[in-house]
Amino acid sequence: MNNEDAMRIDHDYIKRMIEIILNHPGPTFTIEAFDNGGLSYQTPDFEFHMKLFDDQGLIEQDDGDSGFGLFKGADGRASWSVLPLRLTSRGHDFAEAISEKSVWEKVKKELPGAAMSSLVTVSVGLAQAYAKQRLGLS
Repeated sequence: MNNEDAMRIDHDYIKRMIEIILNHPGPTFTIEAFDNGGLSYQTPDFEFHMKLFDDQGLIEQDDGDSGFGLFKGADGRASWSVLPLRLTSRGHDFAEAISEKSVWEKVKKELPGAAMSSLVTVSVGLAQAYAKQRLGLS
């Protein structure tokens, strides 16, 4: 893999994925929701970012099993199953945090190249700090 092929975490792509999930009716969604929302699930960017969501425990299958429907053959070709997925509690915390404009602007400005774990932890922590400040608890 050369540098031109290297995948990088795209914060705007992550934000768009979260928006599609939150705007989907019902408690579960499938990869088809992303296609309907303008993000094809048959791209390397989508696969890369969904793996990050899975790695961080932000999503899971509706029955609690791990994975999100991506299977790869011995030749590396991707095959997708359309499975009911859900945001976990951690996923909802992250979604709520980055949905707050002040949190998202601060994270994008101050941590433009943040790793996914940092993005989740800092976003949620910042949202909690802002909430405490608004309630006069800090």
